[in-house]
Amino acid sequence: MGQIVILDENTSNQIAAGEVVENPASVVKELVENSIDAGSTNITVEIQKGGITFIKVIDNGCGMEEDDVLIAFERHATSKIRSSNDLEGILTLGFRGEALASIASVSVVELTTRTKDKPYGSYVRVKGGTVEEVREAGCPVGTTFVVRDLFFNTPARFKFLKKDSTEAGYISDILNRIALGNPHISFKLVNNKKTVVHTPGNKDLLSTIFSIYGRETAKECIKITYKDEMFEIEGYAGKPSIARSNRNWQSIYINGRYIKNKTITAAIDEAYKTSLMKNKFPFVVLNIKINPVLVDVNVHPTKMEVRFTNEQDVFRAVYYAINNALLNESLVKNIEIESKDNIFKYEINSKKDEYIQERIGNIKSGSQMSKPEKAESKITGCETAELKEAEINEGEPKAEEKRKSVSETIELKSAKIKETESIAKLKITEPEITETKITKHEAAEPEIIKPEIAEPEAAKHEIAESKREKNEITEPKAVKHGITETETVKNEIAGIEAAKPIKAKQKASGPLLKEEPQGVEDITLEAKEDIFTDYRIIGQVFSTYIILQKGENLVLIDQHAAHERIVFEELKEKYYKEENLAQYLLEPVVIELTSQEAEFINDKSEMLNKLGFITENFGDNSIILRSVPANSEGGSIREAFLDVLDFLMSENKKDNVYIAEEVLYKMACKGAVKANEKLGDIEIRNIIKKLSQLKNPYTCPHGRPTIIKITKYELEKMFKRIV
Repeated sequence: MGQIVILDENTSNQIAAGEVVENPASVVKELVENSIDAGSTNITVEIQKGGITFIKVIDNGCGMEEDDVLIAFERHATSKIRSSNDLEGILTLGFRGEALASIASVSVVELTTRTKDKPYGSYVRVKGGTVEEVREAGCPVGTTFVVRDLFFNTPARFKFLKKDSTEAGYISDILNRIALGNPHISFKLVNNKKTVVHTPGNKDLLSTIFSIYGRETAKECIKITYKDEMFEIEGYAGKPSIARSNRNWQSIYINGRYIKNKTITAAIDEAYKTSLMKNKFPFVVLNIKINPVLVDVNVHPTKMEVRFTNEQDVFRAVYYAINNALLNESLVKNIEIESKDNIFKYEINSKKDEYIQERIGNIKSGSQMSKPEKAESKITGCETAELKEAEINEGEPKAEEKRKSVSETIELKSAKIKETESIAKLKITEPEITETKITKHEAAEPEIIKPEIAEPEAAKHEIAESKREKNEITEPKAVKHGITETETVKNEIAGIEAAKPIKAKQKASGPLLKEEPQGVEDITLEAKEDIFTDYRIIGQVFSTYIILQKGENLVLIDQHAAHERIVFEELKEKYYKEENLAQYLLEPVVIELTSQEAEFINDKSEMLNKLGFITENFGDNSIILRSVPANSEGGSIREAFLDVLDFLMSENKKDNVYIAEEVLYKMACKGAVKANEKLGDIEIRNIIKKLSQLKNPYTCPHGRPTIIKITKYELEKMFKRIV
């Protein structure tokens, strides 16, 4: 007896469902496309538990005839084509007649429909491919599908479904794509009785973009209009300022059908080639109208891929359409100053400086006023020092000294700190690099200093020179809360000595502060001391590389790579110790997202909080970003967060530890000092000190070298001193 048999209809439908019905999002796609083909102008999708247990699609289309209700659930039953010749000119989204049969075979489906010329409609219930009930029903014109318990009879398929929130995100994404391709239709998505997507359906694509992606994206879009003898291209291209780290914000349509095509994406990349940074992808919504004869949409079970008769013509048309739009529009990024009524903005009392100036005037004139006395409590320690200075220089009639700004006060404070550091060298037996936070603007200029113990007379000479150059403190007579400046300096020196690291080692000529047991860490430290001790700072070249002299070696340090490694190791250590990484923002940032991104953030809030991103829902698919990882400040906070979000969404399937470290890489890169950024001597010393304390100071987190050493012998060979 032969072994080959013809499968029964139910089994065939379930096999077909494996190609067409992959998840709840594919069910929504097929049903919504049927609604579009029916001429609907309003389509509502309701889901519960990610669409696994409940999907409802309501439209106001033409409806179905009573005789067509049962036939619609048969395999290859369709009203779109009649013969194979029609496949060459398909303009509808559906045409195979497999969707309803496949969906009904793996779920419980209820259909209610009515045409406008009938006073009543029809109702049918199908479970697992078997029709259970057919009857007349009262309903509005149009069609309503209810799909329950997806994959209830195929547990092998059911177990591969993702979490409810993830499946809901897929549904939101596919509905957004369909809405962008049909701006004349109003789409509404309700997830667990909450509306997450609602487009206007006013035939304006920009309004649809606004309702899905938000105002910030819509205002940065450039209109595309292109037409030749073969193609008509319309849509919007985003300015470089809204580019993302993946292609999720690119939507391509052929005759209104959402597709994915490598030729078109390559043309988009080529058009933006000189406008975007590497690994950035533009926002694009592109609808290409083409003769149906020139494109084959029947090459993929879900009709997501198409084949063109001449792909070079498509590439050329898309390239010129986008390139012309970009050339005709200014790509200068607009910076908007936030209004004063921003609820997050902290406003400083503008009358403070007026009180200070008025107080100085009163001191010089010898008069006393009661009102400014009330404001005296608001004046900081630096400002108090400024008042003392005004009293000292009372006899100098310079008008400009009456209007000293706060920045001059800061310079006064910097001079005192520098004086304190110089005196501190007298009492420290080993030169220590005091830990100072790296800032982008350093008042001190780089200077060549060999870490040797300064002589007392030389230190005094430096202090005197500093006083004469700044024209500041003439005598240490100013008293602060009953303590002279000399006593204050002594107290600060004591604080510096108390804060010295215990693990620091002395030179060979000096005694050790503390004996430590020898081990692996000591061997590593000894190896590092070959570079990071007894060095002399030569300076900084190209505002990018730090140059040191260590004996007969020239050492070059990439300041960005080195600081990136430092910041990454600090963040990683805090992360694994489960310390708080969050650094709260003085002014929280409001970020607009898609419904899928908002759902993802809500689902991954615990991971984001652990990484230092604390967010709150702000309604209408918006969030408030209240904190970022510590030591990662720098650049656009919004852009940095969106880069992390794109990465997390694309790498969602990988291990959380791997994902966390990758996120810390990105934040360290954005928070590190950049190339072409001038550093002061204190900043350079701080980088070197922190770099010497790392287990691996020789490469950045991406593997690039941080340190390069050139020997004197190699230099002399270059100059032919040694042959």
